[in-house]
Amino acid sequence: MQEDEKHILEQFEARLRDLLGKHKELKEENRKLAAQVTEKENQLIELQGRFTNLEQLYNNLKQARMISLSYDEVDKAKEHIGRLVREIDQCIDSLIKQQ
Repeated sequence: MQEDEKHILEQFEARLRDLLGKHKELKEENRKLAAQVTEKENQLIELQGRFTNLEQLYNNLKQARMISLSYDEVDKAKEHIGRLVREIDQCIDSLIKQQ
């Protein structure tokens, strides 16, 4: 019986060493994964900041474009009014000539 107990004790010690080794490996892997999570969180924060900046730049660009379109529309309206005034002047001149 002592031989069986010795064999059982040796198996237990071997399994315990295996478990301790696996525990050490898993602990190291967990540390690496935690570091990766922290790095990814930092990248996410940085990307969110960049996104916010780009979104603000995009909104500014849209506003600038709307303003430039407004200036173009004003110029077109001025040209149109100028043409109407010339037509009215021509009509007035032709009416004066008919009298």
